[in-house]
Amino acid sequence: MTWTEYMRKVRRELEMSQEALAKELCVSYSSINRWEKKQVAPSKLARKSFLDFCKARNIPIPPEILEDGERVR
Repeated sequence: MTWTEYMRKVRRELEMSQEALAKELCVSYSSINRWEKKQVAPSKLARKSFLDFCKARNIPIPPEILEDGERVR
């Protein structure tokens, strides 16, 4: 599973719009849209925010989406 697939899957499972997820992560709607379309990769800070968002909701994070040095505690 890729980062993009995981983000889209989580968002859809939570029945959130791209706008709602953007608000939760304190980023713009266009950022979420570009990430999901693979036009732009999220920054390390944005990735961390999303992983923290998932962790806070007890959403399992597949190890294959983590980059070197990223950990989920």
